[in-house]
Formats: sequence, structure tokens, C-alpha cells
Amino acid sequence: MENDNREQIRAVTDGDIYSAIFTRASTRKFEPAAVPAETLQRIEDFIATVEPLVPGIGLTHRIVDATAVKGLALPKAPHFLLISGKPHPMRNTCAGFVYQHAVLFMHSMGLACRWLSSVKGKETDPDHIIGIAFGQPVEPAQRKPEEFDRKPLGEIARGYDPRLEAVRLAPSGMNGQPWYFVVDDGVVHVYYKKRLGGLLGKLYNQTDVDCGIGLCHLAVASRHEEKPFNFITGQQDAPAPPKGYLYAGTVKQGAI
Repeated sequence: MENDNREQIRAVTDGDIYSAIFTRASTRKFEPAAVPAETLQRIEDFIATVEPLVPGIGLTHRIVDATAVKGLALPKAPHFLLISGKPHPMRNTCAGFVYQHAVLFMHSMGLACRWLSSVKGKETDPDHIIGIAFGQPVEPAQRKPEEFDRKPLGEIARGYDPRLEAVRLAPSGMNGQPWYFVVDDGVVHVYYKKRLGGLLGKLYNQTDVDCGIGLCHLAVASRHEEKPFNFITGQQDAPAPPKGYLYAGTVKQGAI
């Protein structure tokens, strides 16, 4: 019964979260009023439907108000979603994957979100990864696809797959867009930069979270096109990473 309920939630929302990829804008301007409790429960119910990128990596989260967080230059949002997980090489990538689904879902509900690498809970959590501010926006947090400041596909991919247009529009820390894809006969090999360039880029260390966000968009686009999304790590015949990049994994359309 629980699995049936999850599938029902996903069936209703899949089209909405795919559309959100092409319209969502981040914002720092939120209404101070809290989101209704039933809306928060809908968010929780949706997160429970998201299949993990890699099985067995435990992620947890909690939704708190502004009095429970600290950090530099935080927006005045009514809610913060704090994400945690036990150490694992793929932990941060899995966090970006799962919770970007939540960001797209919230946007489809008319809420606004902002990923925040600096936010933490006031209560010490050694497993904290990253957070998301969210709430009702002061004005609609939307834009047209041509208004996205993103690299062209030719700079982030070798080979073509129509699903990569959705990935190209994914958000990333400092808009670094640290991902790269090699497409080979329907197989997509995924890479990301460990560090961004420039002085500020050297201070940003969550490009693996960004990689997971991009993979979320690839998974959502795959569902939209009714193509399987099977992510594996350690693909032995994956092309060598471009200079400055790390191999994250491979997305196959067939069975693993």
C-alpha cells in the first residue's frame, strides 16, 4: 500500500517537476510567513518517494525555522531544510540528487528555494552536508529558458543526448557548472570538477553536490522521455576523465 501511494505521488508530480527545470529561478527574497503545515507534509511525502542515486547511503533531513540555523549572509526565509548523511565517497552527490528533486517539487507548488552551502543548524551536527532555504517568494521566482546564464552544451558534453539540455539548466554553487558528460551510444559517463577556478572557487568544496543536482535533472528528463535511468559507479571501460575532472559514474538505459 505504501509503495502504491508513493507511485501515485510521483505520477502526479513527474510532469510538474520536469517543467520546473525550465522555469525555476533561485531567490533570496522570501515572505516571512510560515508555509502551512499541510504543505510541509506534502514536501516530506514527496521526498519519501525519491529513489536514491546509490542504494545504502543513508541521508536524513530536518525542516527548521530561521531561529535554528546560523551561517554567513543567510536569506530571511521562514524555513530551512538541513541535510545530513554519514561519510561515504558518494554521499554529497547523492544528497544533491535527492534534494534537487525536492527543490523542483517545491517550485512546482509555487514555493521558492535557494541552495546554501554556508547554512548550518545551531545544534552541532558532524554529519551536516548542506541546506536549502525555502518559503513563499516575495515575487514569482521564475524565468524563461533563454534567461538562464549557462554554458552551451558543447562546453559541458562530448556527444549529444537530448536529456542534457535539462542538465545544462541545473543550478550549481557560484554557477560553476562543474559537470562534464561523455555520450556513447545512449550511455552517459558523468564527470565533475573537484575545484572551481579563481580565488572564490578555491573556497567552494561542494562540486560533488552540484554533480548530484545535475544527475537529478538527467533522471527527471529520463522519466519524462520514458527512458530508463540506471546509475552505476566504477564502470571499468569509462573514458578517462578530462583534465581537472573526477569520474562520478555512468548512466545506462539498459539493465545494470
